[in-house]
This record gives sequence, structure tokens and C-alpha cells, in this order.
Amino acid sequence: MTRPNIVLLHGLGGSPATWTRVEELLGDTVRSLTPHLVGGASIADDALIVARLMRANDSVPATVVGHSRGGLVATALAEQFPALVDRLILVATPPTVASRLTASSVSERVLRMPLLGTAVWSVLPPARLRRGLGTAFAPSRRVPQFAVDDLAARTLGEFVAESSAIDHYVDVAPLGDRLSAVSCPVDVVYGLEDRRVEPSAMALSATGPGRRAYPLAHEGHGAPWSSAGAVAAVVQDEATTAAPITAPHRPAPTLRPRRWTPPPTPERAGRPESALPLTGFRRVELPGRGPEDVRLDAEGRILTGVEDGRILRVTLRDDATPTIETIADTGGRPLGIAVVDERTLLVCDSERGLLQVDVDSGDVSVLVAEIDGELVNFASNVVRARSGRIYFTTSTRRFPFEDYLADLLEHSGTGRLLVRDTDGTVRTLVDGLDFANGLVVDDDESRIAVAESGSFRLGIHGERGGHVLIDNLPGFPDNISADGDLIWISVANPRDRRFDTLATLPGFLRRLVYALPEYLRTGVDTTWVMAVDRDGRVVHDLQSSSVDYSMVTSVVRRGSHLILGSVAESALAIIDLPTRSEENR
Repeated sequence: MTRPNIVLLHGLGGSPATWTRVEELLGDTVRSLTPHLVGGASIADDALIVARLMRANDSVPATVVGHSRGGLVATALAEQFPALVDRLILVATPPTVASRLTASSVSERVLRMPLLGTAVWSVLPPARLRRGLGTAFAPSRRVPQFAVDDLAARTLGEFVAESSAIDHYVDVAPLGDRLSAVSCPVDVVYGLEDRRVEPSAMALSATGPGRRAYPLAHEGHGAPWSSAGAVAAVVQDEATTAAPITAPHRPAPTLRPRRWTPPPTPERAGRPESALPLTGFRRVELPGRGPEDVRLDAEGRILTGVEDGRILRVTLRDDATPTIETIADTGGRPLGIAVVDERTLLVCDSERGLLQVDVDSGDVSVLVAEIDGELVNFASNVVRARSGRIYFTTSTRRFPFEDYLADLLEHSGTGRLLVRDTDGTVRTLVDGLDFANGLVVDDDESRIAVAESGSFRLGIHGERGGHVLIDNLPGFPDNISADGDLIWISVANPRDRRFDTLATLPGFLRRLVYALPEYLRTGVDTTWVMAVDRDGRVVHDLQSSSVDYSMVTSVVRRGSHLILGSVAESALAIIDLPTRSEENR
């Protein structure tokens, strides 16, 4: 069977390393060509170079995928050599000069100045280059090292020539007009939070005959890296198209902050690494963002839900690309998942309530949409007990999932632990929880552990009352999972003394903080999980702030590894499980 040809073109100041994750996902199903284009003073000239490489490598015809500036080179290739291109995929590609949000910045204007630009470029330290690249990978705050190295390897003349070529090409004719003239189908992939190219301009370029739009929520300019699974799905023609939209405006919620006094911030919260190094880290890229919860079925396959509503099943294979299947779509935002048997899942959907999913057919039915005449808001996590009772949490009555930080700042105390009995009736077991999140239920249902993210603790609840299992955790606990006599805890973010102090002050200060741009009020990037025993003693504490994964919202053990999920990532993560003796050394 002949493998299709794929040509991957990087952007301004970049290199083929941009496509590393996408290439890994495509694997040997395609023949890929990733040219390195440096210092091109003309988009048309770069297209000619690519055409020659394609012919020399027998990579014709091909699907040509271009990121940012590379998208313009791909378009010029289709214009000049239509027989070489059977499909165009443009990722974060600027349609006009005006759409380039950073091209007119003070820093770029300075770099274009004779003598002054050369002097500034020659002394730029790597840390300054990294800060300058921040908008290329926002909303994530992590800039991969390869991007810093690529930019540092450019001379100022090469960088300015590449940038000027973009302006000249789209000034002669806007991208939308050029796409109208090409003869092949065009797919336009863009992030709704791009800070380098105006998303509305890219949405407009995705309209017209023969074009399909793939807007990516919570994504910026760096989709080939930070949403590699979604980009690979488009390349493989397995993604679902959408209307060419821009990010919808959502009115900011009104906070009614409650004053409270958190326990003293523990010293552990200030350390970025655990005593025992976190080892064996690797990412498993997904065709979607936000795998908030992870669970295992009887065959060790991973179940997770992503932000577009899909439930994915991931089969890991030794030294091979994982198999990823879509088994259902909830039509909302799936969060917590419970595996009932080989055919049935329970899903907490933050928009639709408690759902049941038939794995074989993909059918989704609603088990609980209302409680006491009130719609279920922010269903969070779920466990089915051996008796058939279903226990689940709702994090808050006050805010939707997208505004979870508002509830943590307000400290509303409106989370609940609920139970659906076998006759279908639903009752509240515990009310007034501070952002109720993950839960674990013992076989006899006498102990129900619930993570309260808003109070940094795990509590034990039951029909006869409850008590605190572990208090004053060094971070915000999220989902939890049972592992014999242990409870694994995902720690989404470390505690911050400023946050703790703010809780004790007048509420208007928290309103001011919530009014800040999101990137100024998000937590520290870290990968962190812990495990405690039945007495609340910490048995495992694994943290790293240097691996490429953050905001861990779920963890489950799979053999000698831990599988992690994150509401902020487009991938799962896998790390090694140390023995208890290793951590006690």
C-alpha cells in the first residue's frame, strides 16, 4: 500500500523541530518531508526550493502543511506548482499584514532599524529570546527549548528577511484572495487565543468554496506543538470540521467573596521538585484538549473525556504509537468518568449532569439532570459502588466549569456529595463542601473520600458523619483514585501564600484579582501527584516543574506507571511509579 506524501513547513525563525510531535503521531503511515527554510527573502523563492525538494525526494503529489509563515509558502507552492499539491493545510497562517499582531510591536520595529537592530540582536540573552517567544506559545507559559535554539541560530538579517517576506506576500494579495485561486482543497487550523495572528482574520480566510475550518479552543499560535494531536487528526482527515468562528464573548461572573482563614501555607508548597526525582515521563498526544479525568477499563485501556465532548479510549502499545478511538460524544463537557463494566461508563458532564454511556453503540443517556427541581451544575466526579448506588460530586452551584477559578476565589462553599440509589432517587449526603472534586468509595460504602479543592483537604464522609483524612495539603487537590490501601491525589497547582492571604482580606480585592487577564492569575506550571494511606499519611510525593506537562487534574496507577490527565493539556502523561522504599531512602 502506497503511503501518502506529507510536506511539513515551519514558521518564522523556526525549524523542522516544530513538527516533532505531529510526525511522531503520523508515524510510518505517511512519507513526510520537513524542509528547513532559513533567511528566505521571498515567499515565492521558498516555494521554489520546496518544489525542488519534493521532486528530488519523490514526494509528489503531497498534502502540504504549513505553520504560520510556512502556510504562506504552502499557498505559494499551490499557486506556482498546482500539480505538486493535492491538499493544503494552513495552521496559524497570517492572512493580511494587519492580522500580524506582533509585527508592529516595538521590539520588531527596533530590530528592523539599521545598526541599532544589529546591536540589540547581538546581545540578546536566551532568557530574553524565551520571553519574546512567549506569544508564540501562549496561552501556555512554557516555551520549548528548541524554539529558543532555533531563534538563537538565526542572524538578524535572516530573521528580518523572513519577516519582511510575509508582509510583502500578503500585501500584494491577501491570503483569502490567493486561496480562492488555488485548485486544491484547503483546511484552515487556527487557535481562538492566538496572540500573534488575529483569530478573526484567520476565520475569514477559512470561508469560501473548497475550504474547511478547524478552530481550536484554548489554543494560540503554537498548535503543531501544543495541540499536536488535533493537527495530526486534521492531516489524517479524521477531525471534525466546524464553522469558522472566533472566541465567543462570555460575560465575567460576579463574585460574592466569603472571608475565611486558610491554614498556614506549608513549606512544601514552595518547593518546585520532590525529594525523589520524577522519572520516565512521556506524553501521549490526543486529538483534543483537556483530558480532565483518566480511568482504566478491565483491559488496561485509558478512558478520558476532552473539551469538545468526546470520550476517548487510548490503548497503549510497547514501542508503538497508541491507538486512540472515539467511543462517544456527550454533547457537553465530560469530566469525571467511572467504568461500570466492559459496556458501560458513567460520566459527569459539567453541562448535562450525570450520564450513562454505552461503549459499544456510543449512545448517551441522562441519569440525573435535576436535583430538587434545580438543574445539576458542574457535575464533577463519579463512582459506582458494588451495591449499584452511584456517588457523585458537584463542585459548585454558583459558576459553570469555565469559571472554576471564580468559585475558588469566592470560596462559595456550595459543593455537594450526592448519591443516586438503585431505585433512581437522588439525595444529598453532604452539602457545603468547598469545591467538591474527586471521590473514592470503599467497598462497604462506610468511607467516602472527597477532595475539597477550595480547602486543600480530603475528607471522609458517610451516612454516620465524617472527619478530615488529610488537611492543609501543599496544593489544590483535584481528582483522586483508589489503589489498594492508597488514595492517589492529583495536585493541580501549588498553594500560593498570596492567595491564602487574599482569602483573609476584604472581598473587593478578590474581585480585582479575578478581573486581571487570565495569564496573570493562573498558577505555577508543575507536574504533581501524591498518595496517602487510609490514615492520611503521605506515602508518595512526586513533583517536577521541568517536564512539559502542567495542571495535573487526575491520576491512576497502571502497573508500574502512573497515568496523568490535565484539563490544560492536549495529551496524557505517563510517569514511573517508584517503590515505597525508593521514596523512604
